[in-house]
Amino acid sequence: MKDGKTAKPQTFRTKRNDEVTLRVASDRKISLHLHGYDIERTAEPDKPAVFRFTANITGRFSMEEHTAEAGKKAHGHAPAILYLEVMPK
Repeated sequence: MKDGKTAKPQTFRTKRNDEVTLRVASDRKISLHLHGYDIERTAEPDKPAVFRFTANITGRFSMEEHTAEAGKKAHGHAPAILYLEVMPK
């Protein structure tokens, strides 16, 4: 990510039960959430977020930046920065 934006969300494909490692770099500190797997990581300049897991759930999952909503404890989501597609073996 640069200036909080990605050119176009990329789609990464894998098969069920594969080991997956996704690295996301950013030029500012951001909190990232991989939906479906409910994994959260933080990326900072010079310290990419690393998502390492076994792809045991099939489907299409988005990764989005978590954003704080002013005055609320809840969080919002920015547009997807990538998609993960996990196909059956």
